[in-house]
Order: sequence, then structure tokens, then C-alpha cells
Amino acid sequence: MGSMQRTTKTTKQTAAGCYAERQAEAQDLLMRIAARLADHQRRQAAEPADWGYAGDLGRVTEQLAYVLADLGDRSAVDQKGLEY
Repeated sequence: MGSMQRTTKTTKQTAAGCYAERQAEAQDLLMRIAARLADHQRRQAAEPADWGYAGDLGRVTEQLAYVLADLGDRSAVDQKGLEY
């Protein structure tokens, strides 16, 4: 039985290439978040007395405030009184 030689193709990733991939991923996530927020709003409109939807958005807005702070804008975490 003969041995099969494996060849490995290596590509060197650059910082710019990595950034471009992650930028595209972030843009995709933002579009998906927007779609899920719209769906969440439709579901809340069908059950306007349900406080769970407001609770969901409380957690979401805190997390988004931290994301904004990670990108250099602390205004939302400061406004909410969150530790960062």
C-alpha cells in the first residue's frame, strides 16, 4: 500500500484582510439584528401588556451600549450608569 503525500496550502493573513472579513461579519450581524428587532416589535405589538418584551430590550440595549463603548463611544454606558 503506497503512501499518499499531503500538501498543505498556507496563506498568510494580513491585518487588513482580517479586518475586512470581520467588518463584513459585523455588517451582516447588524442587518440580522435589525431584522430580529423588527420581528420582536411585531410580536410585542400583538401582546402590548406583556412586560417580557420590554425586559428583552433592556438586556439588548445594555449589550449594545457595551458594543458602542468598545468602538470608542461611552455615551450610552454612561447614560445608563453601567460600569465599563
